[in-house]
Amino acid sequence: MKYSETMERMRAANHVTPLVDSIPQLIQAASSTKGPTEGGRAIFLDRDGVINALRPGYVTGWNAFQFLPGALAAIRQLSLLNWPIIVATNQSPVGRGLLSADGLAEIHRRMVARVERAGGRIDLIVHCPHMPEDECTCRKPEPGLFQDAAERLNLTLADSYLIGDSPGDLGAARQLGMTFVLVRTGFGAMSLIRQPDLARQADGLADSIGDASQWILEREGAVVEAPQERQAA
Repeated sequence: MKYSETMERMRAANHVTPLVDSIPQLIQAASSTKGPTEGGRAIFLDRDGVINALRPGYVTGWNAFQFLPGALAAIRQLSLLNWPIIVATNQSPVGRGLLSADGLAEIHRRMVARVERAGGRIDLIVHCPHMPEDECTCRKPEPGLFQDAAERLNLTLADSYLIGDSPGDLGAARQLGMTFVLVRTGFGAMSLIRQPDLARQADGLADSIGDASQWILEREGAVVEAPQERQAA
């Protein structure tokens, strides 16, 4: 399937949580923050197991969403790079009929609001609503979510980072040449037991999103104090 056809299918399926107000400013910021090659850089984050805790079943409402320790502080620290921060997440509960598109958008609205109250930001959220058997082009490890974000924000994916907890995240990063940091939260620890070579395949290995953010900031020469959580407003 051609790239343009992939993008049209994704847009028709409404794969983007609307954060419309931030898009024009982000395009300008991404374009002005150059990496070694033409285009902007970004930080991509998986959601479940990286930002929020995994739990039995699916997150089908805000009451089931729980930020992992240090996640809010880590996102605030990553915001110091002044690159777009993008969440890319597989959300099959939508395709399974367990969660509506509006319900997912409400979860993400609350997540973004909480991040902002803690001093951080999330600039764009792209999601795949399909089940594995749908054989779509957007469910990680397929690259569609990242390609869509790159097209929207004029990004150079090979100069960008992805923090994830699964072989699927690693697979997407490897296809697109992104720098990948594997965290041990979520599926990370179990994945390392089942596939020990993941540690070698990842560019970085971290205990949590907090450690991953420190790894990225230090690699980029933006050394800051270890992230600490703010009290909820």
